Amino acid sequence: MLAAKAISKRFGRNLALDGVDFCARPGEIHALVGENGAGKSTLINIFAGRLRPDDGHATLDGAALRAGSPHAALRAGIAAVYQSPMLFERMTWEENLALGGFLGEADQLHLDEVAARARALAAELSFDLPPPGTRVEDCSVTERVRLEIIRALSFDPRVLILDEPTGVLAPGELAAFLELLRRLRADGRIVVIVTHKLAEALAVADRITVLRHGRRVAERPAAETGEAELAQMMIGELAPAPPRPLYFRHTNEPVLMVEHLTAVRDGRRVLDDVSLTLGAGDIAGIVGVDGNGQTELVEVMAGVRAPIAGRTRLADRGDNGPDAQMAIVPQNRDLDGLILEMTLWENLMLAPALRRRFSRSGGWLARARAVEFCAQTLSRFRIDAAGPFAPAGALSGGNRQRLAVARALATAPKVLIAHDICRGLDLRATSEVHRMLREYAAAGGAVLLISGDLDELLILCAQLWVISRGRLTEVPPENRNAARLGLLMSGAVR
Repeated sequence: MLAAKAISKRFGRNLALDGVDFCARPGEIHALVGENGAGKSTLINIFAGRLRPDDGHATLDGAALRAGSPHAALRAGIAAVYQSPMLFERMTWEENLALGGFLGEADQLHLDEVAARARALAAELSFDLPPPGTRVEDCSVTERVRLEIIRALSFDPRVLILDEPTGVLAPGELAAFLELLRRLRADGRIVVIVTHKLAEALAVADRITVLRHGRRVAERPAAETGEAELAQMMIGELAPAPPRPLYFRHTNEPVLMVEHLTAVRDGRRVLDDVSLTLGAGDIAGIVGVDGNGQTELVEVMAGVRAPIAGRTRLADRGDNGPDAQMAIVPQNRDLDGLILEMTLWENLMLAPALRRRFSRSGGWLARARAVEFCAQTLSRFRIDAAGPFAPAGALSGGNRQRLAVARALATAPKVLIAHDICRGLDLRATSEVHRMLREYAAAGGAVLLISGDLDELLILCAQLWVISRGRLTEVPPENRNAARLGLLMSGAVR
């Protein structure tokens, strides 16, 4: 049995865990749910040896786990997949997996053998792996998560801990992955899964533990609870969901025009004659299996990748450039969205529009005003942090995402481009972001959401495209059912 007894952990003034008890039994899938900052990641990091508790202890089969030693946790049979992938950026994916459990006791490195065994395991999960020799820095977030899952499984663990592993998986991958978890349970393994998707937790878990403000507030058999009860235990009552969008095109003047974009990566065409138009007040979505050109499309619109044909324009402002009124929430918040070593107020000032707002003559920042603005932003967006001077790396994954979203919206852009905007957010935060997007659009902003979460896009978007192999297909309202969209996303039909 994997257990925690009276675990407490403090980060400065923030009490992340307050006397938490927890246990997961062999042959069990145990879901751990709670709001962002509730202590879920802190608890699993203690089990995995990445953190030392201040009080209490963790045990496996009654034996104390060595605190603060990931190596000891692995030797005990505990493997973890974290929300932010822990891979070496400058190494190839094969080299990263060679540091996993595929080699066993071998004393020589055979990358071909590692790759073959990884591909066999990936096939069981319906995962696509990157081309041979691809560096991790060139992999998408979804590809990194797939690699993390495969590396954890390579250790043949007795305990598998998963922190938000499914948020970027395609529907086919998700079904195969959940089936794998059920097989591990049948083998007598322990699976602990941290998730904000309550329907997913209820579908796969045997028991569910709810954390709130660092304390365990409930433990329930999954068969004896429901989504509404879990949500209430986590955060209290949620406001009712607004109706789905009206399916019409705004007649307002266009503000964003993407015209015949074509882009190449590593000699392969990743964007193929992509065109779309957004008007003021539009919320539009692009859905697809990750790796079909979404990342490159965002990079082109951000001006960090040059297309070989076509262009992106904002109305009356010419070609897109650094001064254009466009804000972007990137998919990988830790690498592309934030500088984790910098403070929260400094990360906000990375936005050119905010730097201009808080600059004095001569180009110097009005630091006191910028810090005060950061404090107001933390409160407005409910970012759980010690204050403006806390480093971004000290935030939980969900709170980092809130910071990236807050910075984008605070610039009051004409166009917002967001890639997986709600990845890692809890129910309340997701609801708040959706509300802010609607208010932003109602005020005349244009929103383009790029996501693998079809449910989210159906809730928010009047216009919807599927991206597959770098090409866009607009889907009219009458064809927006799961079966049809799944075929379009897989490329089986056009």
